[in-house]
Amino acid sequence: MTEVFKLEDVELMWPFLYERNKLSNKFQVDLVNLSGDQVEAIEKTGVKVRQDANKPEKGFFVTCKSSNYEITPYDKGGEIIGRDIKVGNGTKANIMAKPYSWKSPTGQSGMSLGIAKLVVTDLNAYVPEPVTEDDETL
Repeated sequence: MTEVFKLEDVELMWPFLYERNKLSNKFQVDLVNLSGDQVEAIEKTGVKVRQDANKPEKGFFVTCKSSNYEITPYDKGGEIIGRDIKVGNGTKANIMAKPYSWKSPTGQSGMSLGIAKLVVTDLNAYVPEPVTEDDETL
């Protein structure tokens, strides 16, 4: 199945929408605490949903990545959420998801989930803590 499908009210974690994740060098976001219906819809496509005992705060989750394209977040009115607003952990969104197959240079292959559209329904903006003089001396 390679059709685009909708996931509603998904919780986001570690959103790297406009900048690449330093570990993967990709634009990516984790869709976390997925409901049973969301897990079923994703797994129907052949994409494996994970659960990690060392990360119970994620519940059932899947990581969506893009090698070449930023993941543009929109608000409910259809306007782009600019780079000056950092979408943070706990943000809720409706996702138009698109599964795709891949094959690595080493011969591994599988199915992953891409994001065709991300509409933020409940923004939890990331605001970094200000750096204090004490922090700089550590």
